[in-house]
Amino acid sequence: MANFKYKALKDNKIIINGEVDAVDYKEARAKISNLGFLPTEIYSEDVKIKNEFNKKFEVKDIFLSLKEKIAFTTEIQTFLSSGIPILEALHQIKLNTPYEKLRNISTDMISVIESGMTFSQAIESIYPKTFGNIYLSLVKTGEESGELEKTLDRMVNLLHKQDNIKGKIIQASIYPCILILMIFGLLVLFSVKVIPAFLGILTFNGTEMPMMMKMLMGLCDFTTKFWWLIIIGVGAFFGLLMSSFENVKIKNFLDKMIMKIPVISDFVEYINLSNFIAVLDVSYDAGVPLIAGLELARKTVSNSLIKDRISNSIFFAKQGNSLAMSFKMSKAMPYAFITMLSAGEESGSLGKMFHDISDVIDKKIDIVLNTMARLFEPTIIIILGGVVLFIALAFYQTYIASLMQLF
Repeated sequence: MANFKYKALKDNKIIINGEVDAVDYKEARAKISNLGFLPTEIYSEDVKIKNEFNKKFEVKDIFLSLKEKIAFTTEIQTFLSSGIPILEALHQIKLNTPYEKLRNISTDMISVIESGMTFSQAIESIYPKTFGNIYLSLVKTGEESGELEKTLDRMVNLLHKQDNIKGKIIQASIYPCILILMIFGLLVLFSVKVIPAFLGILTFNGTEMPMMMKMLMGLCDFTTKFWWLIIIGVGAFFGLLMSSFENVKIKNFLDKMIMKIPVISDFVEYINLSNFIAVLDVSYDAGVPLIAGLELARKTVSNSLIKDRISNSIFFAKQGNSLAMSFKMSKAMPYAFITMLSAGEESGSLGKMFHDISDVIDKKIDIVLNTMARLFEPTIIIILGGVVLFIALAFYQTYIASLMQLF
């Protein structure tokens, strides 16, 4: 029999502390639940028991899409806000979710929580990679503050925001993909239909093909016969590009180069700041200390140049500077956002200002996307026009050569 200390929720709102004697974590949790409380943390001063307990579970790495994370978090939040305990919520997800991954995750978490762990401890023990540090940290904060359902509601909004950003990035990638497909289709069309018919006449006349026509024929022939090699090559290129980002020096160089390209640099900056501010907003509302929230939000920033600036901001904030002054000194944000932060700090409404800045950034992203779309349209026309001009010149030279052969 060991002594277990616990933190629990009374009526899903009031945090209480207490102690129970039990054989193991499972029995301790059952006793706490029988008292009418929802355990959020159970621990024993007996280190040996705690270590043996932690060894029972194997860390698993299951990839969840944003939609699957949204579905899981929404279900948990809905049940908790209705007063349904976390175990019952997980049982319902296990029985009713259409996602097999979520069924497996719910099954594993039920086993862990029944053994005495809390929801956040279950995530940390089995699925830390699946949900990530940000998700885990916010869930822990929600449990400690007694506002888990509210924190999960904020998490759902954050995941929806990330999903929206992902959709905007895909939208920005549509035009280049259309351009590549149109050029590829044009080459296939000429290779299969146009060039063979045209060359039949020229071969009959014994005309020697000009260099541009030979180049066009070679390109079309290669596209038709080795289309699979082109697909592999494109995949290999993007694979190499992605792997190059694992090298710190190459990634830093590419990040700096991207930030020098007009419009594209604005898009990258606003996307990174959007993730940063969104997490900072959620963590601040959840009661995470400001410095800890800044450290947590910094993990969402992918561009190394922007991340270095934010790291400098955190350093300045730790030295006692205001948040607005810290961002101003590091040049991590546009001046307009710094002015808004300063106003929020002076008026005591910093949380509201985080939310307002997040809304402004979303509008900025939409504006930049529209600008990129307007730039891509003429670019596509110019590139396609160049391809068509090359084909037209090749046919024109061949036709002139054919006429000269006749005379």
